[in-house]
Amino acid sequence: MKVVILEDAPAIAKSMKNYVEAFSSEIKVEKILDSVEDSIDYFQVHGMPDLIFSDIELSDGLCFEIYENIKIKCPIIFTTSYSEYWQKAFKLNSIDYLLKPLTKDKVFESMDKYMKVKDFFSNGGDNDKLNALIQSISHSTKTSQYKERFLLKKGDKYNLVNIKDIKYVFSSDKLSTIVDKDDTNYYSYDSLSKIDEELNPDFFFRINRKYIINIDYIDKVKPFFKGKLVLILKDSDLEVVVSQLKANSFRKWLSF
Repeated sequence: MKVVILEDAPAIAKSMKNYVEAFSSEIKVEKILDSVEDSIDYFQVHGMPDLIFSDIELSDGLCFEIYENIKIKCPIIFTTSYSEYWQKAFKLNSIDYLLKPLTKDKVFESMDKYMKVKDFFSNGGDNDKLNALIQSISHSTKTSQYKERFLLKKGDKYNLVNIKDIKYVFSSDKLSTIVDKDDTNYYSYDSLSKIDEELNPDFFFRINRKYIINIDYIDKVKPFFKGKLVLILKDSDLEVVVSQLKANSFRKWLSF
């Protein structure tokens, strides 16, 4: 059985390898990868392992960029220090969501879950049965709603900003800035990743590491070099670039 670990902290990666291989003598960790770019390159060449342990925040971005570019055909066990990504994780082939610090007991428990779906994947089960099985495994995970508004500080006052009025969000100098339809800036200490998780993906798309865009405020899309795209926003001089990694999934999202 082949396992690939995505983890950018060497000490954690080493511990995970030891835990996973200790579960069974038939398990071998084939590769440890620490970045989005290296992971995409690896899967394009080597294909799928039997199981992936995936940290969410890698050295050059979020692991979800990998899964937007590579079709994953095996189960994933996510590992992270942050609880807010669970909903996005379970939209993929996730069978567990482990919060750090990781322990041998946590990893063994997840491996037991993997064994429940191993036969399903090896026998080519259909997606409906897979989703039902994953739901039965993760039924205790609480559901959450996307935000409909933010309470944001501007000067010495707090303002309610409706989600539909947010034009875009960007990150700079460890601050996130939410820009509304009137180009008013509101500052937040929440990370761009956290805000992204709170926004409905039917309307908002994180086009690169620094920007999240509301679909209702996109005026034009232009091709750019190396497969990138440039967005021109309505009633704004701002032009923003969709990263090469995001371009294909952005096109699909825009035309959904």
